[in-house]
Amino acid sequence: MQNLDIGAYIQRGRQAMMERRFDDARVIYQQILELDPAQPRAWLALSALAQNQGDFRESVRAVRSAVPAWKRSGSQQFIAELSMRLLVLGEYKEARDIIVSADWSDPLVLRYSMGLVQYLGLSEAHGEALELADHAVARLASPPAHLHYARANALRYLGRMEESTEAFERCIALDPLHAEAHWSLANHARSPVAGTRIARIRKALAHTSPQAEESIYLHYALYKELEDAGELDAAWAALETGARGKRAKIRYDEAAHERGYGLLQRLCSDSFVGTRIESMDTQGRRPLFIVGLPRSGTTLLERILGNHSNVASAGELTDFPNELSWQANLFAGEPPASQLIEACARIDFTELGRGYRTRTAWRWNQETRYLIDKLPNNIFNAGFIYKALPEARIICVRRNPMDSCFSTFRHLFSGNAYGFSYDQQEMAVQYKRFVHLAAYWESVMPDGLMVLDYEDLVASPEASVRKVLDFCGLDYEPSMLDIERNDAPSATASSSQVREGLHGRNVDSWRRYGTHLSTLKRLLES
Repeated sequence: MQNLDIGAYIQRGRQAMMERRFDDARVIYQQILELDPAQPRAWLALSALAQNQGDFRESVRAVRSAVPAWKRSGSQQFIAELSMRLLVLGEYKEARDIIVSADWSDPLVLRYSMGLVQYLGLSEAHGEALELADHAVARLASPPAHLHYARANALRYLGRMEESTEAFERCIALDPLHAEAHWSLANHARSPVAGTRIARIRKALAHTSPQAEESIYLHYALYKELEDAGELDAAWAALETGARGKRAKIRYDEAAHERGYGLLQRLCSDSFVGTRIESMDTQGRRPLFIVGLPRSGTTLLERILGNHSNVASAGELTDFPNELSWQANLFAGEPPASQLIEACARIDFTELGRGYRTRTAWRWNQETRYLIDKLPNNIFNAGFIYKALPEARIICVRRNPMDSCFSTFRHLFSGNAYGFSYDQQEMAVQYKRFVHLAAYWESVMPDGLMVLDYEDLVASPEASVRKVLDFCGLDYEPSMLDIERNDAPSATASSSQVREGLHGRNVDSWRRYGTHLSTLKRLLES
């Protein structure tokens, strides 16, 4: 009878959500929990409702409550929904733990394994991601192409390059229209014979609607394969088509970016950032934040510093913006919305620093005192990091304007990230804002943030790295520059390229497309 009653409540809750009667829906899901506390779907719904209303803390509290409810249920059902919601709200350790501790032989886990492998990757658990992928491939009668794709990415992030190539090829063999696999493979490894992949990508495009998301991935894949084959004009046409298609599908508010940059600098005055809290760290630990625009060399610097015997890297963490969201009880965006920036004038920065340390405590090890947090968009939070974490150091990597913008333009980002990167005019405006913001941060907190030029790093690596180490309070170790020996996982956009040795081949790479980038050049020089 109780099951029947709960089923009826669930139907009513769904109906209320569909009709946007959110207050009614909240009451219904609370009633479900009174009937049966082991109903994770009710907590998940309450978390989504709180997010819909902009209540960050309540959304997090609800998803945290969903974890013990899920465990009490004794079922693997909702594991995908629960782990994904945990990740969305920055609860990485909990997401990783519930997937790792699940019964991987359960048919439900095997059914959702493709997504769970990806979620483990998002929580930086790349070894466990590959283990789950291998487990599922071995036990499913017909492993789907998507699972081979997830496995290929896990191998790629772990640096197992040839195996990753084979897994991408296996995915494409099973599903020749798998657009993301074509794109990922093109950016992961060159074709043994340049141009041999072009025909199959064009064939996939012929069977794909021009308006579909898959068409965008295929055009970016075609661009890379054509470029590798030396067909630069055709490559540019494919890239421009892909970028135009992506820009048409995403939300990018130019005015919001302009307001955000202005508000940040007005709030983070000399007196604001100069009024710092005393460090609450009692173990001599120092976070190193590497920030900048995407594709600017942040991953290269991370790999070099990660080679130091006293430094570990945690990857691209969202822990600081998530703790900022918790303290302000608002959801952080990129850049932070005006409402969040204004709320930062009133938050407790002692608690902000304490919360960040708590969030990242599990990522530290006993051997090192420095931890790299390499989220490029923390450039927006630099003033708040400086104020809340006086022991931290921030290194902003800057690349020359044309290379920086072109490298961003040629990359396809997930979701709505870096919405400015698909239009030459919007890129130029954003680059100028970034340079101005970086210079501003350097002027108001010279002991907390330094700017490092990518071109200096690749031209004079030892001298550049010594400057960074002096700034961070570390001694130089010659072996740091041998980044090929760094076998730590890397899940950034440069995860394949960063396995190469230190080189300057990408300096002035934009010149191959100089004619096509004339608009960008004119705007950057104006």
